[in-house]
Amino acid sequence: MDLFYELIQMSLGRREFLSRTPSSQEWSALYKESERQAILGVILLGLERLPDNQRPPKELLLNWIGIGEVIRQHNKLVNKRCRELIKLLTESNERYCLLKGQGNAMMYVDPCSRNAGDIDVWLDGGKKKIVEFVYSLFPDINVQYHHMDFPIFRDVEVEVHFFPSFCYNKIHNRRLQQYFMEHSVEQFGHQVKWNDSEEMICVPTLSFYLVFQLSHMMRHFFTQGIGLRHAIDYYYLLSQNITVSEKKETVCVMKRCGMYKFLCALMWIEKEIFGLRMNLDIAPVNEKAGKMVLQEMMAGGNFGKNYGHNKGDILYVYSKQMLYRLRFIKEFPSEPLWRPVALVWDYIKKRV
Repeated sequence: MDLFYELIQMSLGRREFLSRTPSSQEWSALYKESERQAILGVILLGLERLPDNQRPPKELLLNWIGIGEVIRQHNKLVNKRCRELIKLLTESNERYCLLKGQGNAMMYVDPCSRNAGDIDVWLDGGKKKIVEFVYSLFPDINVQYHHMDFPIFRDVEVEVHFFPSFCYNKIHNRRLQQYFMEHSVEQFGHQVKWNDSEEMICVPTLSFYLVFQLSHMMRHFFTQGIGLRHAIDYYYLLSQNITVSEKKETVCVMKRCGMYKFLCALMWIEKEIFGLRMNLDIAPVNEKAGKMVLQEMMAGGNFGKNYGHNKGDILYVYSKQMLYRLRFIKEFPSEPLWRPVALVWDYIKKRV
């Protein structure tokens, strides 16, 4: 996998050439791994920087460029839908904050190189008010713990969040929700220019992003899995100008919410695999935990889609996910042990 990691570093501007020229078979494997990790568009930036004698075979390169254009066009579609969604929310007097997705893409060197997914938007006003708003348009939508589907578009999925994320550990989750609530006013009022245009869009502050994105990654890591796309999102986040006070504040929150060790593991990936050079003082690296997280990212691919434990009926999926989580108990005991408790707790609470 060394060539694959070198190619990622090329794409992030951390290398000028590969240590050796890949063979045709190796280039095919590099393409497949980039596809599994949902970073074909990002890697394409690295291919453009490669010397001519190290580039992929012409047929593969042309196919890669074609996929890159598909990713670019899909980003434009999602951006268009974001604008339409924001207009709808604004006209409905709903205060919003765009989470993940196109907000993350704004930090990329080329925002349209990132594989766009659905649109996640956090609304102000609390769960009851938000549910009433969604039901006024779509009365048959299921209410989940922290969000609801908002099927306003046929071609792009939208999720409306009551709060950005959560922990399975109920003690840590209470502290995390308190943090979200205490900083909500600032997030709903934090507007920035969208991709160097004059349009303004509401996205989280950098310090809030650090906590929220780490929480999101942790939760998915201990359920279905995450891939390198999430880690690259965090790389670009850590490449921003984050102040010392912002770092101190976020680290304090991460420690109180049981996320600090996962941050240290992720920092090893950001530094040793991606070549991060900024904000390395936010946390020390944990090589052992970092290698474990990286191994799972590589094995599962984007959102763990390569794992079999995410397919099948609900009981099968839950049982396989439980076995999957057991391997992390030694390094990260809190979330894997609390996950079954949280499922039972929330089931009973919802019925009662």
